[in-house]
Amino acid sequence: MRRFIPEAYNTYLQGRTDSLFGEDDLFLRPRAFIVGAFLSFFLAVGAPYANMIIRGTYMARDFSTPGAIALFLLLVGPINAVLKWAGRSLSRSLAISGCIGAAFFYSYSGLSTWDLYSPGSHLFLILLLLSLGSVWASAQGRGGFALNRAELIVVYAMLLIVSALCTMGLSEQILPMITAIFYFATPENKWQEKLFPIMGDQPTLVHDGAENTTFYEGLERGETVPWENWIEPLCWWGVFLLALYITMVSIAVILRRQWMERERLSYPMTQVALSIVQDEDGTQSWNRFFRRRSMWLGALFPLIVGSLKALHRYDPAFPTIGLLWFLPFVGKQSLRLDISFSMVGFSYFINTQIAAGLWFFHLLSKVQKELLSIAGFKSDQKVVYGVADFPFMAYQGVGALLAMVLVGLWIGREHLKNVFLKAIGRAPEVEDGDEIISYRSALIGAVGGMATMAVWMWIMGTEGWVAAAFVVVAMLIFIGVARIVAEAGLAVVRAPMTAPDLITLGLGSQLIGPSSVWNLSMAYIWASDIRVFVMGTCANALKLIEEMPPVLRRMVFGAIVLALFIGALGSIWMVFHMAYYHGGINLNAWFFKNAPQIVYQNALRNLDPTGVYWEGMSFFAGGGVVMTAMMWARQRFPWWPFHPIGFPIGANGLMDKIWFSIFIAWVLKWMLMRYGGAHMFSRSRYFFLGLICGQFLCSGFWLFVDYFTGKIGNGIFDL
Repeated sequence: MRRFIPEAYNTYLQGRTDSLFGEDDLFLRPRAFIVGAFLSFFLAVGAPYANMIIRGTYMARDFSTPGAIALFLLLVGPINAVLKWAGRSLSRSLAISGCIGAAFFYSYSGLSTWDLYSPGSHLFLILLLLSLGSVWASAQGRGGFALNRAELIVVYAMLLIVSALCTMGLSEQILPMITAIFYFATPENKWQEKLFPIMGDQPTLVHDGAENTTFYEGLERGETVPWENWIEPLCWWGVFLLALYITMVSIAVILRRQWMERERLSYPMTQVALSIVQDEDGTQSWNRFFRRRSMWLGALFPLIVGSLKALHRYDPAFPTIGLLWFLPFVGKQSLRLDISFSMVGFSYFINTQIAAGLWFFHLLSKVQKELLSIAGFKSDQKVVYGVADFPFMAYQGVGALLAMVLVGLWIGREHLKNVFLKAIGRAPEVEDGDEIISYRSALIGAVGGMATMAVWMWIMGTEGWVAAAFVVVAMLIFIGVARIVAEAGLAVVRAPMTAPDLITLGLGSQLIGPSSVWNLSMAYIWASDIRVFVMGTCANALKLIEEMPPVLRRMVFGAIVLALFIGALGSIWMVFHMAYYHGGINLNAWFFKNAPQIVYQNALRNLDPTGVYWEGMSFFAGGGVVMTAMMWARQRFPWWPFHPIGFPIGANGLMDKIWFSIFIAWVLKWMLMRYGGAHMFSRSRYFFLGLICGQFLCSGFWLFVDYFTGKIGNGIFDL
């Protein structure tokens, strides 16, 4: 029997080894950082505006990063195409600049009516500055202001970092949570009676002497922002957040080689940007990605469904297409069948065994929940985020997650040893020139950042050992979720149990003390309802620059730092303005009312004297043991059918929303690979990329329309 590699599959393998960058892409010019800064600031102020004022689709809530992808498509498509066309001659650049300038000055009467707090004004100004940059580049004979492949990736990496900060990840959490306790305190909730004595005169909280009324109800005529009350708390939080993000970036650098080169994780979520950049051709104005029929065929579905839903909000006469059903499963458990076009698209690039493990363990968790209910296993504890309906399974999931991380670190012990020896100068043969920072800097950043966070919490009144243990556990959970994002490509994911809940509920208030209970409750700001965070987006960004020359990678670190500052400061500035101008209680009710009240109610409830919760900790240990056994079995037995990565998060509430989309993608991919092979997979991939791009373009388009029409509450896609 003759054995050979089919030509189609050989072509596919060859394409996987082709370099992403050509000779014209092996340099980074200042324009990449300028364009990245402009678009990062627009995303930083635009995403909070979208869900606070317009109250439309969230553009930066999850690792799917809709805002980053939509802006990247806008940049790679029309903006870069126009910049290429204009860069071919000075006259073209002048013509484009003149048209945009005339429109800008006509719209804003110069700068007299330009609104500093309007995202639309910022986008218009960005386009004007880009057109002027094109004129300057053309006049200097530098071929215009268009970006090459490496520069486009840098811009996208910056947008990923900003996405982790501008809404759910930071800015919409921190300001309400450090102010709300004074505004919402009443005799009925007993916060003033029981919480005020514990928190004392803590410098991390904002109190303007009037219960922060102006922050929540808006400034009256003649009133001014009480800046003096904000300076000290924001400085304290600035120190902590700087240490947090340095730690996250440093850990991402330390683990990069192990995850990418040794374990060969697939990073499915980078496929959108990599495919778009790979289709970039400097000789043609339009990117090839936008000329692929299969991509537009895939984009057509979310564009039609989403637009009908948006139009229905304007006129109920327009029909809508339902994408949500419920089916009974076992006992009182039901299945939610929810189709998300973007989740189907992202899940198509997940390894089939991993995808099978995700939906299988979700269904298995339903069975386990029913069995626990029948057996009478009920917990009197309350877990807010993660597996909120079954606290025992929350303990089980976080135990499995931490076991996955610890086993992974043990597997990578040789690499971690090399990093340590290189950092202390004992292993000159270990190469770290291809990292964005040296291993010495990364180790100092990780250890120093974690130490700073622990000391900061100790200064605020947390017991020293509690602060140290909590920071370590929080970082391990972040590593676990980042690993799931990198390996499983889940665009929507949350830890089964948060670090504050695990330490507070698991160890008990009698062991950690009331002051620690309060401080761990305030850690909800950065360690609880966080569906996107810097470590995860940074890991994806490092994958994107994998093929860059080492000298360019070191420049990317500067871009990441710039994006961190722009994302944090820009988004906080925007939320700050909206609260004082419109009144916080008139904005997003979850962030300005519900989430802060959850923090304080949990702190109040957890102050009740409790010891170690042995029942929950037994499930914690059991989850760790089962996860370790499954990881061992997967390594030893080739026939093992399901990837265990789905076990820690299978019972998570978010999996209810996404499991069916994963299942659909798994079925389609299995069928295409079985009957069409690698050639069919290569041809079909653009259809599924179109599902992702179509959904996010639709969301961005209708936010643009709603911005000008004044429509509020026109949310189209939830995921």
